[in-house]
Amino acid sequence: MIIAGNGQMIHHNIKSDFPINIGRRESVEPGPMLKKHWHEELMIFYIEKGNAVIHCNSEPIPVSEGNLVIINCNDIHYVENCCDHLVETYILIDFNFLRSQQEDICQTAYLTPLIQNRIRFQNKIENDGELLSQFLNVINEYEQKQPGYELWIKSCLYRILALLLRRYTIPVTDEIKNRQHHQLLPVIKYVDKHFNQKITLKSLAAMANICPHHLCRMFKSITGMPPIAYVNYLRINAAMKLLQQHDLPVGEVALTVGFSDSNYFSRLFKKYKNISPAKVPKEPAGAKTG
Repeated sequence: MIIAGNGQMIHHNIKSDFPINIGRRESVEPGPMLKKHWHEELMIFYIEKGNAVIHCNSEPIPVSEGNLVIINCNDIHYVENCCDHLVETYILIDFNFLRSQQEDICQTAYLTPLIQNRIRFQNKIENDGELLSQFLNVINEYEQKQPGYELWIKSCLYRILALLLRRYTIPVTDEIKNRQHHQLLPVIKYVDKHFNQKITLKSLAAMANICPHHLCRMFKSITGMPPIAYVNYLRINAAMKLLQQHDLPVGEVALTVGFSDSNYFSRLFKKYKNISPAKVPKEPAGAKTG
């Protein structure tokens, strides 16, 4: 794993077909174990031995042997060891592992809100034998790797989420609600200003310091459409104004608003506006706004 310059932790060893990272960490020196970071995945870890302070969103949370700790998606955190031998076991859950190709109630009611931080769990959990049993079951299956262990782990993770939803959901603060908007505001402003230039999903994701897949989810939750669809929406609206207010060839309008292919522009324009760009009527001279 690496921690990028913006603090995002990226786990390169997570497989795309089994996106779960499970491991154990030990520390024999008091002090921070990792620098402050965040990740898109939900993290659950278990304090096997010792005591520590979890700093999550600038809030110190003392934990000790036997505690479970939940780190919600995108929460900024780090672990400070407070003893001479700390042992923790963790599970990092990419929700794509639990999603299905077909949209269903599990995704719309639970998984998507979790990804978007509209459902959150309390960080510290004590004395919950049922939840701990499911957690340790996942660890055991992962270590033994018996036939069908992936199915077993997936079923345990669903049970863990159900238990968390029933027992440990907490209100979502205004700060958390606004966090995604603040993170994407520079990207949206850039697109609004530079929509007529070449814009790629990769370049927008790099601007927000997140992966393209996560950018699409966040962008759609704020604007109602994916990034490239939003770019095309702005371009088509700008093209409509140009066609209404100026006597310009369709090809020139396409290039002006950012399309290099006039045929593609015409098809997209008709899809958005239900009219061919060549047939857009001109506004009366007195009605022009610029």
